[in-house]
Amino acid sequence: MAESKLIRLDTGARDLREIGIGILGYGFMGKMHSTAYIKMPFQTGWAPAKPKLVAMCGRNEQKVREVALRYGYQGYYTRWQDLVNDPNIEVFDNSGPDYLHCDPCVAAAQAKKHVICEKPLAVTADEAKRMALAARKAGVKSLCGFNYRFIPAVRLARQLIEEGAIGRISSFNGKYLQEWGHDPATPLENVWYTAGKRTGVMLGIGCHLLDLARHLMGEVTAVTGTVRTFNTRRRNRAGVEEEITADELDAGILEFESGALGIIESSAISTGRKNFLTFEISGSKGSIVFNLEDLNHLKVYTAGDADKDIPGFRNVSVTEFHHPFAEMAWAPGHIVGWETAIIHELFHFVDCLAKDRPVGPDAATFDDGYKVQYLMEALKESSKLGKKLNVEYGL
Repeated sequence: MAESKLIRLDTGARDLREIGIGILGYGFMGKMHSTAYIKMPFQTGWAPAKPKLVAMCGRNEQKVREVALRYGYQGYYTRWQDLVNDPNIEVFDNSGPDYLHCDPCVAAAQAKKHVICEKPLAVTADEAKRMALAARKAGVKSLCGFNYRFIPAVRLARQLIEEGAIGRISSFNGKYLQEWGHDPATPLENVWYTAGKRTGVMLGIGCHLLDLARHLMGEVTAVTGTVRTFNTRRRNRAGVEEEITADELDAGILEFESGALGIIESSAISTGRKNFLTFEISGSKGSIVFNLEDLNHLKVYTAGDADKDIPGFRNVSVTEFHHPFAEMAWAPGHIVGWETAIIHELFHFVDCLAKDRPVGPDAATFDDGYKVQYLMEALKESSKLGKKLNVEYGL
């Protein structure tokens, strides 16, 4: 039998532009973003550009070195200023803690780096506004990490709304529920919204709900909010009791430009709930329902097509070839996972850089991140004052 010879490929045949990536943060989101950059060429086929993992940054040298090695970065820094100043980095990806979002991102924008920042954009609306204005002034592209926009079922929901499939919309009813702090005996270090410099449930998960409301329903014109902290004191692991001021349960009413109303709730004391984000949008011709814990499906009801004998919602598996992001999926019925939305999101950003096209409205920009930050502060202020507040972004 004749020996088969290896047919060599010309690996330089595709002259792909490389985009240097620098990530601040080696924790959960730093690892998740790194994984997305690595998977992107395999999940998306021929990418418009190739992410190049240049450097990771973190204050703990042992940990950042370990994670940078694991994901194949060329090197690491222990000061974010050095990451910003690296000439090989084109995209500054801030996956660090919330309190470290503002200054590094502003500096990166001023250094003409395109900027990605995980949600929430900042700790305060003033900081978020600084970030948005810095990106505008520098003329760089920005992305705020509201990755749930890139779940296929959420994108389909948006398409149905834009096509008028459910008619004139009257309401948005959304919840984001977790159980982390439901037990008063849980040490405060084990409760994410009270640990360290964390500042509450609305900043941590409620921001996702507000972004989806704006993304799907349009602009908000007024808010009424109520904020509660039930476990006002917790013991740390050493047994010392500390005062807790972080919000644990938030509820709000949103008024939209369209005249529709939104009712939202975010909680981390909902016993039994792990990561339950759901919304229902009702219109004159139909309704849609989404649940993050069943993220491959969208429940759809259209009155005109309903079977009179067995009326009800259809449970649509959003995995067909004609559905959103089908080009990045495996095959109909082969479901995607939570992390897929981040791959879609970061691919979108890389694609926008390579083709020099706008990041929004499909993805959230720093402008969107600021508006969500403003709404969170408005809801808290409304709760404090006990009255409805009009929305005036001033951006």
